[in-house]
Amino acid sequence: MYISKLILWLFSCFTLFILGYLVWNSFRTKRDVLSNTLGWPKSFTFDGYVDIFRDEHFGIHIWNSVVVLVVTIFIIVALASMVAYGLGRYKFKFKQGVLLYFLVGLMFPVQLGIVPIFLIIKNMGLINSLWSVILILSAGISMPVLLLSNFFAGLPNALAESARLDGAGEWKTFYRIMFPLASPVIVSLCIILSVSVWNQFFVPLVMLQNETVKTIPLAIMKYTSNILMSMDYALVSSVLATIPILILFFIFSERVISGVASGSIKE
Repeated sequence: MYISKLILWLFSCFTLFILGYLVWNSFRTKRDVLSNTLGWPKSFTFDGYVDIFRDEHFGIHIWNSVVVLVVTIFIIVALASMVAYGLGRYKFKFKQGVLLYFLVGLMFPVQLGIVPIFLIIKNMGLINSLWSVILILSAGISMPVLLLSNFFAGLPNALAESARLDGAGEWKTFYRIMFPLASPVIVSLCIILSVSVWNQFFVPLVMLQNETVKTIPLAIMKYTSNILMSMDYALVSSVLATIPILILFFIFSERVISGVASGSIKE
């Protein structure tokens, strides 16, 4: 027990040190970082942040990442909640087979099927379009479906029966009563999926080649591929990519844990 705590503390301290070092050096000039990497900085400056938005148009990459994130999360939540409601509340033939299908889907990363996926996206004319990334990432509904189906299955039948007695149909029962009750699980899923979508690198790398449609991870790769020449931009872009999602996860960390726990326990 003590060894586990010690390992967790060491890992946490190391992670915080890396983040602090990243933020610290992002306020230094490139020459200062390269000439005095581990020493005390000569001065602090916001020039790196100003230059990356003015000269590199980094705002475009932030906007692309935000669009991909928001649309993808919306589609995943909409699809997964409706599929999970059907799986959790109704009995039908091959239900276990459908659940097994989504369970197996957790085991196959998108990298395994990237060639046929690329050909399909190309035939649809969506290469170099944000929709190519959105559609591919939106297909990853296995984990949300499994968590939400367990949650919906655990809700008492009296709720749905009361709604039907009041004249509500199946659709109205779902979006007026059942869906709001699942909000803790949905919020948790949104946070977890946001981290995954925001940091997604492989799919945008394959689908997006034009500079104007690239997301933040691809922009960071451009700077880190020539790290000595773009050290300041690499540090600043890494901070801009890391800190927002880290703050979001820190604020909602308790809701993430409680939401995942309520969705994973089947009563």
